[in-house]
Parts: sequence; C-alpha cells; structure tokens
Amino acid sequence: MSIFRKFRQWQFSKQRLEAFSDAVFAIVITLLVLELKVPHIANIQDTHEVLHALREVAPVFFSWIISFFFVAIIWLHHHQILSMVSGSDYGTAWINTFLLFFICLLPFPTALLGEYHHSAFIVMLWGLTVSATCTTLVWFYYYNTKYFLRDAYNAASVRKNVRLSVLAGPLLYLAGALLAWVSVYIAFVVYALVPILYLLPLDREKFRPSVVEV
Repeated sequence: MSIFRKFRQWQFSKQRLEAFSDAVFAIVITLLVLELKVPHIANIQDTHEVLHALREVAPVFFSWIISFFFVAIIWLHHHQILSMVSGSDYGTAWINTFLLFFICLLPFPTALLGEYHHSAFIVMLWGLTVSATCTTLVWFYYYNTKYFLRDAYNAASVRKNVRLSVLAGPLLYLAGALLAWVSVYIAFVVYALVPILYLLPLDREKFRPSVVEV
C-alpha cells in the first residue's frame, strides 16, 4: 500500500484544520503590515520633503498591498474549498501544512521586494513564492474535491475549475516572475492583476428550486 493511501486511512477533523489555518492566516497578514514604517521627515512643514519621503516608502507600501490581497484571496478560497467538502484526512492535513509553509514564508520576500524593488532577482523571488503558494492551493483544491466533494456540487464542473486554476494562478505568477528579467514594472503589473481573477468563488452549489408547500 502506498504512503498516499495510508494518509487516506486516517481521518482528520476539518473544523480543527480550518481553525488552525485561520489563525496562521491572521498572524501572517498582521506580520505583513509590520513592514510599513513611518519615514523620517526632518521638516514636516516642507511639503516637498514630505512628498519625497512618501515616494521613498511607496515600493514598501505597494509590496504590502499586493501581498495583503494575495493572502486575503488565498484565505477566501481556502475557506470555500473546505466548505465544498464533507470531511478531511491526513492527506488534507499535510497538503494544508505545505500551503501554510509558503504563506508563512511570504513576509520575507515581501520585505525584500519593498526594499530592493529594482532587483530583477528579488522581484522574481516574490513571484516564485506566490506561484508555489498557488500551486499548493490548487493541489489542496484537487485533493479535497476528488475525495470529499459534497453532492451539492457538480463534479465535472469542479474538475474543470481545478484545471483552470492552474492557469489562473501558478502559471501567471510564474510568468510574472520570469518577466522580471525583462522589466520589473511588467512583473509588478502582472502581480497586481492576477488577484482579480480570484475575486469570485471557485464554484457554486447546484441550483435547487425551492419547494413550495401546499
């Protein structure tokens, strides 16, 4: 028996997995904002000096924005995936652990991106981190809906969405990371636009007409 089948033999509380994950997401999204530091302004009455100081911290602010909304969208879809399924097992728990690993790693490349935004390597590093995070989320989506999908969802539609998720997240972020070597600004545009594709839920329950009592 393969190790993957052994993971499926052991059930794991879906509620506990979601509660722990929510706590990690909350901590990470809080750590991200700690990178926003108030700039030193010698003469606060000098508007030109104030604007110059704010321009200096603009890259840090931008890196925080794209990372904040990235984590928020991953959290939303993580929640929806778990709402689509009836249970979980040790396979779910370990895939979820890998997902949280990359989420916890995000503050580091975010800090680098804010400080060294002109470096193609640093810009690429952020893209590779979020691409790996999205890949793990797609794996999480695939695994859970393959084994625990509730009857209220159309299995064929969900499988199609799993395939589309590979294109919408991991590959686009990977493309943005590689484009950093062409222009860091093109990479920033890709990083800012990809979350728009994730604004809506992954799938919806089957339409069930309401029963009218006579």
